Amino acid sequence: MSRHHARKQALSLLYQLSIRPKSKQEQRQRFVEEYPVGSEDDVLYFNRLIDGVLEHQEEIRKIISKYLRGWTLDRQEIIDVAILSIGVFELLFDDEVPTEIAISEAVILADTYGTDQSRPFVNAVLGNVDRNEKKRVLQHSEDNNLKKRQQSEEAHE
Repeated sequence: MSRHHARKQALSLLYQLSIRPKSKQEQRQRFVEEYPVGSEDDVLYFNRLIDGVLEHQEEIRKIISKYLRGWTLDRQEIIDVAILSIGVFELLFDDEVPTEIAISEAVILADTYGTDQSRPFVNAVLGNVDRNEKKRVLQHSEDNNLKKRQQSEEAHE
């Protein structure tokens, strides 16, 4: 199988969790039992996506909301929000996924599972996230690394 399959499975579970947000761990376990993810690598990537999106969910939702232009997140299709959540996670929090792949995979998922408007919508939002947010996240990461180095140097003095 492939990362594409792991993304599809992650999308299905995130969609399910959006509809029924209670007992996430139980739903996750049942989902994996009913819909096997695939190879060991696929399972690892599936888990990384689910864990990452859930861990950064609040920040991801804020970032998506910034680019909705006159709409709220609650007014969006649930599937589109789930696709965008995976895309934003891969763009901003997963160093292993190239930008082009993250956006392309999200657009493919939108084309396959979304509405007629999903593909251009997902492409536009992720394009804006890539242009505007990646710099902010990288700067934040660099600032944190600088602080850690300074603290380490102070501790050794």
